Parts: sequence; structure tokens; C-alpha cells
Amino acid sequence: MPSRQAYQYSAVDMNYVYQTPEEFIIPENLEACKLLWSKNIFTVMCNNYDNEDSWITISTLDESNQKLFDELCESHPENFGQTWGGVGITIPIHPAKGRDASAAFKPLIELFSYQDVQKDGYMSKEEFLNYYCGCYKMVPNPLYEDLPEPVYDEDGDKQEYIKQYAYYCDHHLIPKTVRVFDETKMEKSFDEYLAESLFAGLYDADNDRVYYNDFYYQAHLKYKGKQQVPNI
Repeated sequence: MPSRQAYQYSAVDMNYVYQTPEEFIIPENLEACKLLWSKNIFTVMCNNYDNEDSWITISTLDESNQKLFDELCESHPENFGQTWGGVGITIPIHPAKGRDASAAFKPLIELFSYQDVQKDGYMSKEEFLNYYCGCYKMVPNPLYEDLPEPVYDEDGDKQEYIKQYAYYCDHHLIPKTVRVFDETKMEKSFDEYLAESLFAGLYDADNDRVYYNDFYYQAHLKYKGKQQVPNI
């Protein structure tokens, strides 16, 4: 049973949503979300009863699905495009208990193809060694700029100040250095690091990917056809 806090969440990791979907997703949207998950298209957020329309924000798409999504944003902007917290699918149904939104979402979701787990579900071998094993070095960040905060001049060009301030807000927190994988820092083999980590058993040697959790790993294996796992 949903708790008193049910549906009152911001973005929650897909792994937790999958375990107890009734806690995070209103019943009227649940079948639509499950249909997306069955295609390895994961969800970031969806509407609650206090929204005007019904919408589902989606996570990363593969190249083919992304191309289709971009085309649909042009041809059907009323259904595809900006949603709360990202981009996704919208239908003009005011959310209410018992008002089935999933049926209206279904034909839109069925336009998309089954895809492999995308980058939000895994890291590369080098990223694992860099961020979880201390095998890194700091190097200058090519994106860094030493930016002074713009000073507003009442006699100056207001539009130019707005432009400069927007650029400053977007860039002033970019770090001066970044960490990159450094093989010379490795004190043991990759297999040893992996076996001692939280990600043991979540590595696919075929593509050198370490999956963040078993949910993403099993979804990937199902896509590859190497292992039968229950349908969502």
C-alpha cells in the first residue's frame, strides 16, 4: 500500500521506483510507465494529481529513439517535448483518480523501439577506476574560465549586462581542474578492484561496462538475450 507521502517525491533513482512503483507513480499513469520500462526507456518523473496535464519525463534514449523523439517534437509538439524536469510525453488529460491516462499514453509510447540500457545505467571501466578506486590525476579543465562577476552599470547597455550575467551564471562554477583516469595509480588489477567493490557481478566484459545496480544490469542482459528475466 502507498504511504501517506506517496507521489510526493522529486526525481528518484529508477532502481527504487521499480521496486515499489505504487509509492511513486499514481495508478492512472502506472501502466504507461511500465510500458516504457519494458522498452528500457526509463522514467525520471511523472505528474501528480495537482498538475494540469498528464505527463511523463523520460531518461536517455538511444540514437534511433532520440532521432524519432526529435522528429515528434517538431510534428507533435503538443505531445512531445519539454516536461517537468526534462523532456518527455504529455497528454491533455487532467489528472484525477480513476481517470485512465495510460490508455492515452500507450499509442505514443508504442512508437518507440526496445533499446539497450543507456549511459545513465552504467559507467565505463575507466570511469569506475577513476571515481571509485582512486586511480586518477587532476588536469586543467579546458572548459574553465576565470570569470569576474559582471557589474551592472545603470548608464551601460542593459541587454549586454543581462547576456554577460547569464553567461557568468552558466559558467562560473565550472571547476578549474578535472580528474581523469591514470593507469599508473592502479595498485591492483581491474578484476581485483571490481571484486572488492559494490559493483562486483555487474560488469559486462563484452562492452567494458560496469552497471550501477542489478536493475540496470538485468535489463541489459535481457536486451542482449543472454539471460531470461521476468517481464516488467
